[in-house]
Amino acid sequence: MKEKLLNRVNDIAAYVAIFSLIIVLLVVSIDVNCFDKSFFHSEYEKLETGVSIGMTQKDLNKATDILLDYLKDRRNNVDVMITLKGNEQPAFNSKEVAHMSDVKKLYQFAINLRNICLVLFLGSTAYLIFRLKKGALTLLSIDYMKAASVFAVIFAFLGLCAYFDFDAFWTLFHELAFRNDLWLLNPATDLMINMFPAPFFSALVFRIIAMFAGSFIVLFLLSYTYLRVRLNRLHHEVSEHV
Repeated sequence: MKEKLLNRVNDIAAYVAIFSLIIVLLVVSIDVNCFDKSFFHSEYEKLETGVSIGMTQKDLNKATDILLDYLKDRRNNVDVMITLKGNEQPAFNSKEVAHMSDVKKLYQFAINLRNICLVLFLGSTAYLIFRLKKGALTLLSIDYMKAASVFAVIFAFLGLCAYFDFDAFWTLFHELAFRNDLWLLNPATDLMINMFPAPFFSALVFRIIAMFAGSFIVLFLLSYTYLRVRLNRLHHEVSEHV
């Protein structure tokens, strides 16, 4: 009875470690890509953002840096003056400021979730190593492959939804993530939606998916390879004793 209970606890610890690791990988993929300034610059150039909205590249980069620093909590506001179509003015209006406050809260929630999951992953893994020694990696590999199969289906579905109808995908994301309609910006009055149109966010989302999927697949292949090696060793040891 005790042994059965301990095995159950081990399984729970393994799944906590795995689910936590997957969330960490997802948030890291989001964090890295959302703050990659080279991506912003390349998209601005490709979409001809500065020309289309009447801003110099210098002002466009300045406004972008202000937004990213604000999200990273390196400053407490997004106040910045820019020249738009020859007129000097504040870059962002009150509605955009309020929306960025919501975005910052969402980002901070994601970072806190990542940190909590990292602690859970390390704690659960340490427990399994203490309990199972070398068997911990075997259990983690087996359970990761099981969990990965489920997550792969979920994320593949979401990826296909984004691919075939990005606007619907992006709208649903905002409706789930925010409790107000501040994200419904107007291209005629709000600079932010002109700086970051749908093609920009589409490219960003698929970069995030690609990075996350890459790390996801690498871990799956490592788990599979490790289990194959372990199985071959066991088969060899059994053959020697026959």
